[in-house]
Amino acid sequence: MSDANNIMGFIPKGDYVKYTYYLLLASTAGSVVLSLLAVLQIYVPLGPLFNLAGILGLVMALLGFFVFKSEFSALDQAHLAYLSIVIAVFFVAGLILGASFVMVPVMMYLVMLLVGLAQLLAVYTGYNSWKGGRTITKHNIQSEIKLALKRG
Repeated sequence: MSDANNIMGFIPKGDYVKYTYYLLLASTAGSVVLSLLAVLQIYVPLGPLFNLAGILGLVMALLGFFVFKSEFSALDQAHLAYLSIVIAVFFVAGLILGASFVMVPVMMYLVMLLVGLAQLLAVYTGYNSWKGGRTITKHNIQSEIKLALKRG
């Protein structure tokens, strides 16, 4: 039996967006660290764990926005949509930019490091905004980034 206060029967409604942010923050931070180590020619086989966290976070964001939308407040819905868009955009950008430099591994790792840092900043900005009870729009994105950087 599922509890009415849980999503999918085991994730509390109040913590769903927080867990989604945690998974995506762990994934992006891990990919940044692994990219930095790869630039230094140090290879650690933990990439699949961070990829799994990113996939789980993206699936949670998509399910939360499209399937369980009525269960969440307007703030949570806005942040689930934000996460879905940010992760999808950076995934495509990473594929295109990473494939462009695949013949020069060090350049590919540097590009992936920069893409990862930008993605980490975007996810952290969203998290900071969500914790503050604010939504991110195209009009306030710069001020939200400044607030996130000031807090971090």
